[in-house]
Amino acid sequence: MAKSIKAKKPAQEEVSVLTYDFIVDTFKAKVAKAKAPADARVAAQVKLYGTVEGVLYILIANGIAVVEPFDYKGADIEIDADSDVFASVLAGNKSISTAIADGDIKMQGNAGKAIVLGDAVFFNN
Repeated sequence: MAKSIKAKKPAQEEVSVLTYDFIVDTFKAKVAKAKAPADARVAAQVKLYGTVEGVLYILIANGIAVVEPFDYKGADIEIDADSDVFASVLAGNKSISTAIADGDIKMQGNAGKAIVLGDAVFFNN
């Protein structure tokens, strides 16, 4: 009696292309879970460079955090981020602290408000 052998299917490769819309949507989902202080008001502009280029902002006000795909003039904090690294931070694969220490994400502006932003969005989720 002949033995039957099942051929294994080749592993399907996942091909994902990082897009601006994906980053905005992922960031929106992340900030939807943010625990922002009710009395805090923080506006941050994020400039993405690298694989994906674009500008977006996050606003924390009245205990709510929102992300929109617009340029925000006069932000308290300006963030320049490598888009691949930023997406990795949003996915939880890399910490924001490591990304900043590596120089892949740079922040400038009001340090106190940067701490509020970090606590609300990146450290307490």
